[in-house]
Amino acid sequence: MELGLLLDMAAGDEPDRVAFTDVDGSSITRHDLQVAATNAAATFRELGATRVGFLGTNSAALPAALFGAALAGVPFVPFNYRLSDEQLARVLTAEPGLVLVAGADFADRARALGATAVIDASTLLTPAGDDASFVPASDPDAIAVLLYTSGTTAAPKAAILRHRHLMSYVFGTVEFGSAASDEAVLVSVPPYHVAAVATILTNLYSGRRIVYLDPFEPQRWVDLVRREGVTHAMVVPTMLARIVDELGDAPADVPTLRSLAYGGARMPAPVIERALAKFAAVDFTNAYGLTETSSTITVLDPADHRAAFDSDDPSVRARLASAGRPVPGVDLVVLDESGEPCAAGTVGDVYVRGEQISGEYVGSSAVDAAGWFPTRDRGSSDT
Repeated sequence: MELGLLLDMAAGDEPDRVAFTDVDGSSITRHDLQVAATNAAATFRELGATRVGFLGTNSAALPAALFGAALAGVPFVPFNYRLSDEQLARVLTAEPGLVLVAGADFADRARALGATAVIDASTLLTPAGDDASFVPASDPDAIAVLLYTSGTTAAPKAAILRHRHLMSYVFGTVEFGSAASDEAVLVSVPPYHVAAVATILTNLYSGRRIVYLDPFEPQRWVDLVRREGVTHAMVVPTMLARIVDELGDAPADVPTLRSLAYGGARMPAPVIERALAKFAAVDFTNAYGLTETSSTITVLDPADHRAAFDSDDPSVRARLASAGRPVPGVDLVVLDESGEPCAAGTVGDVYVRGEQISGEYVGSSAVDAAGWFPTRDRGSSDT
């Protein structure tokens, strides 16, 4: 199974249901997204694309390009627009058959750095008729997404996520059509982050509307939660810290917000404690994962958060710093220097395996013969 199936299921279930609310407040339905993706796929094939890139900030053009690439049978590559010109030029010119979807503020820069086939992102959402003759690609082992890891001290490295990895993550963590009609998730992580890709897939599959915010500003975040009736949101720790600071001493006046997920970095204890106090009626979830693992591999759920926050026992309170338990389908082990499992409470190297785990890069793989991937993170287990 491949990513196009998710879009087909969503559009076939409730075609007129809003899938995305763009940064300008406009919305796109599931059916219109499917038409946009199908037309985009036809364009990508006509241009001979071997990869489809995306350079820009969050917009509804992002899922259109992602699914368009999937239907065309070529990898989707969201580029980090914060890279230096030297680094960005290197990745833009690494593949001769790259077709780049670029936001208005990035197209000229891309062309100046060597990109030759550049499509204006806004044109992907231009209404057009259905193309009944288009035959989508279907190969679960094909590369779905290439995500470049940080290149701060070295050249960025492309991590490979195949369709089967991402589909395994979606099917293992989300129930189809489980979201109520009033549910909406606010997304402000950048397009080149694995969470941005995973959010598109899981929320389209569950039926939850995605509301985009870009760029992130704490007061705009609060205002958008109130205006759009946002029920779910995801942030990185620095964003949560800024939101809590913005609210000051006042309680959070966001009555529709039910769930707040965070991840991407270690959460400082003072930040999560202040947030739990300020958002007293909100369920918090810590989602730990990596690019190479198709996003989340462990979760500290709302019950664990509240139990730890309400406890005076230091050992229970310490659970606020935990990454939680593995999601379904993921095995996790902590190993010592000799490769043996660590005793409970002993810090070692964290390894994971499962159908959603890729651990693969262009030209190499970090997965061993038994399927274990070294996260390169240190941790301990309490069992």
